[in-house]
Amino acid sequence: MKINYHAISLITALLFTDLVNAESSLPALDLTVTCGLPMGHCKGEPIKATESTKVSSSITLRDLVEKTITANPEVQASYHTYLAAEQEHNAAIGGYLPRVDLISTGRAQQRLTQNINNTQTPDFLTQFVLHQMLFDGFATRNTVNRLGHAARVRYYQIQSSMQNVAMDTVKAYIDTMKYRQFVEYASDNYAVHKQLFNLVEERAVSGVGRRVDLEQANARLNLAEANLLTQTTNLQNVEARYQRLTGELPPAELPEVDFFKTNVESTSAMALETTYHKNPDILAAIENIIATENELNASRAKYSPRLDLLGTKNVQTSNDGRNNISAGDSIQVTMSYNLFNGFSDKAGVGQTIEKLYNSKDLRDKACRDTRQNLVIAYNDVINLKAQLPLRDQHQLSIEKAREAYRKQFNIGQRTLLDLLDTENEYFNSRMNYTTTERDLATAYARTYAGQGELLSKLGVIRADLPEIAQEDPLDEYKVCQTVAPEIKKINLEEVVLKAKPLNPNITNKISDIQN
Repeated sequence: MKINYHAISLITALLFTDLVNAESSLPALDLTVTCGLPMGHCKGEPIKATESTKVSSSITLRDLVEKTITANPEVQASYHTYLAAEQEHNAAIGGYLPRVDLISTGRAQQRLTQNINNTQTPDFLTQFVLHQMLFDGFATRNTVNRLGHAARVRYYQIQSSMQNVAMDTVKAYIDTMKYRQFVEYASDNYAVHKQLFNLVEERAVSGVGRRVDLEQANARLNLAEANLLTQTTNLQNVEARYQRLTGELPPAELPEVDFFKTNVESTSAMALETTYHKNPDILAAIENIIATENELNASRAKYSPRLDLLGTKNVQTSNDGRNNISAGDSIQVTMSYNLFNGFSDKAGVGQTIEKLYNSKDLRDKACRDTRQNLVIAYNDVINLKAQLPLRDQHQLSIEKAREAYRKQFNIGQRTLLDLLDTENEYFNSRMNYTTTERDLATAYARTYAGQGELLSKLGVIRADLPEIAQEDPLDEYKVCQTVAPEIKKINLEEVVLKAKPLNPNITNKISDIQN
């Protein structure tokens, strides 16, 4: 059964095939559902294109993520922050280069003596002034290094932002597929319960059925309708999240995902090793430590003397001062050395030391947070992979039991309650299998995102973002431990041995039923 998910908001009418007489055997249930939405929203009916309904007919997950990370506002904000940091770094590099100014001065002054041979200070003077830093206690070098590493912090932060947005997009994509299936399951479940209710109602009216069965069937029908409304609401909420991330509504068809075919590392310790070398949050925290260390060195430069080269070239002087010393060209080296600054420089160094401690604490926090998230995601992959075949077998077994219960109900070997229970169990088994299947794909994505590899697994790149290689010294700052909790293994035989034996009465009753 196919449902137009894009427009679905509420199913208000269901049409079913005619039921046979109450005395006849239970017929095969027709699960055809007719859309009860307004004209233009049902399957096969044209939908007028509006701004909210214009979506692509189909899009792959890779294309969706690539489009999202280049247009998402959160990523764009991080991107422009990174570009601003690069420009600030470039501005600091200018401290190595000379500064040239054109200075023109005009003055009106009181003449206290005669201007002999035009040697007074000129009324108008124009000069080129060259200023070149020779030594500043390595303040410029450390400032350039600091801002270079600060730019790398911003670079890894945009990488983290892209990983997070990609993860959210993947989850919204997978959740949309999951809840579309849930709506299908809930619709099928409602249709079956409606048919059973009609059958029981017909029997009750004709006098061959019990009234209490009708009440039970009505109660289960209401529950099935409530489940359908719940899953429809959940689908609408997921589609709203999808639209917030991607800027558009999901298309009618979403291709299956296969990015997790490469699997994960064989142990959580190996997965953590990859994480500590590639996770952008950890790399950003390490770069922040290096940047703060350079800031500390720059603040200590104030304890050193400063040497500057100063050159002037006179280009225009008024006649009254053309023979004044200030009208001549000059070149000089100046030294300045601060002897006392009210302990401000000492306080500034102390402030930067505390900032360094803070950056190391943030690095340790990033290690712990990343390790927790990665280990949980990795364990979910392992556990959900083990659950999936069990959920599948449970679903298949319940489906067979459901068919058998229908046949036994028709010949009076099963009660209506038995039949309703197996319908609900079948509905839940399908939901559980789909949940496990979709959660497994999400767990793979969470693992890859925690390792900083989700975009590469999807084959997604951002063309306008440069590729920056890691620097070797970073290894000196990596103190994250690769020790992870062991995955608990369940010994089923031991569980059975520790269990209390069944009550003899229950054992005898089971034997009687089997006989």
